[in-house]
Amino acid sequence: MQHTILAVDDEPANLRMVERLLRKDHRVLTAGSGEEALEMLKREQISLIVTDQRMPGMTGTDLLRESMKTSPDTVRIILTGYTDTDALIDAINSSRVYKFVSKPWDPMQLKQTIEEALRDYEKQLEQKRLVDDLVAFVQSHPSLFITDSESEATGESINQVCE
Repeated sequence: MQHTILAVDDEPANLRMVERLLRKDHRVLTAGSGEEALEMLKREQISLIVTDQRMPGMTGTDLLRESMKTSPDTVRIILTGYTDTDALIDAINSSRVYKFVSKPWDPMQLKQTIEEALRDYEKQLEQKRLVDDLVAFVQSHPSLFITDSESEATGESINQVCE
């Protein structure tokens, strides 16, 4: 499965380095700001966002928090040269960050982290698919799971149980 990765950084040199590192195996899109990245998320199916934390206008944490509205399943990685503990805690608590990578980053370690994140993304999508299939099966065969007497006793319909 070829993934689409969105790299976000206000420094063009960093975007070029990430793109060169990943373009052989993945489709790589780049954005120079959080606002630009959010526009891309509206148009593209993104598997992974790699963003700088400190950017003018919108921080990486703010971008990732906003990205959850349009791309809740997307995996999120923050690149940072700073150890702002409050920002890191905020990112973890509000935007489900997969990993923090410190700058300057080692290209091979970053690539390995991204590949691990994409494997987790694929597992997450497969789990969602399996749950959806199970719910559909239960809804299409309610008598296998709830007898009429159980349904009457609890007052619940199969739709309530599955939701």
